[in-house]
Amino acid sequence: MTHPPLTSQVLYRIGVVSKLSGVPVPTLRIWQTRYNAFSPTTTQGQHRLYNEEDLRKAALLKSLTGQGHGISLIAGLSTEQLKQLLQTGADIANAPTQRPALANVAWVVVGANLASRMQSETFSATRLGQPMHIHKVWADLAEASGAQLDPAPDVLVVSVNGLNDSTAEQILTLSQKLAARQTVVLYSFGQLNAIAKLGRASFLVHHEPLNDLALATIIQSARPPLYAPSWVVESLATPIPSRQFSDAVLQRVVNIPSQVMCECPRHVAELIGQLGRFEDYSRNCLNESPKDAELHQQLNTMAASARALFEKALQMVATHEGISLAESA
Repeated sequence: MTHPPLTSQVLYRIGVVSKLSGVPVPTLRIWQTRYNAFSPTTTQGQHRLYNEEDLRKAALLKSLTGQGHGISLIAGLSTEQLKQLLQTGADIANAPTQRPALANVAWVVVGANLASRMQSETFSATRLGQPMHIHKVWADLAEASGAQLDPAPDVLVVSVNGLNDSTAEQILTLSQKLAARQTVVLYSFGQLNAIAKLGRASFLVHHEPLNDLALATIIQSARPPLYAPSWVVESLATPIPSRQFSDAVLQRVVNIPSQVMCECPRHVAELIGQLGRFEDYSRNCLNESPKDAELHQQLNTMAASARALFEKALQMVATHEGISLAESA
């Protein structure tokens, strides 16, 4: 239906709204057509004209989506409600007890020298801007092996000189025992198999020596997101098992002629392969800021969680079909 433009108020074309609000034109169109965020006037020439209220709303939506609010949840709110939501977010961000400080993260460290370095004034001044409060320090993996902690730590940081299969297994066992939400491993010398094993478990693995700036960046990227959605936090809190099946096993399942109409074994094996590749990609993705690193860590964790679920699904359909998932089959 065509509505004549109102002469009692200033009206803007979408390009002007985009320029004044900072929201790209394609995004404005999606917000309008998919989420009904605006109700523009339509001229006889089918041009959409937006009023001052639409302009204010576009600017508020831009600010709120930048804070992490989902457009589908806030598009239907009035400008007054959006202002209140924006103010609430500002109050939380400015509250001293709610700042995403390193002190709010439960850190545990294996390696006395690393712990001393992380707590030093020199290291804090490099990039973090505040001291770290490490909850527990163990000299080495042997000392940490008998540890019991409650509640579970947010981040486990392990420093080892040599990283081999045996050391990697010790680190995996310790991380699972402590139920650490994130594990960072720093090594001086390492075997590729051991490094890959920890990488498949979604650990952050880095070669030393590292300067203070590089270490500070890693530490920041390892911090669990303070305002993450609850379902993300729950997935981070559960240790994710490493990959159960090699690419060779998955490809063999894909190539097996299916005995059921839906071809579930092939589809599930293909999905596991795709999730595993995205898991690797998101872990190694270029991060230009701590915020980028945090996003990609969440993506990596979600991909790893989905991959682990589909591995269970493959075991179910393989049992049903009588398919062997052994490496040597």
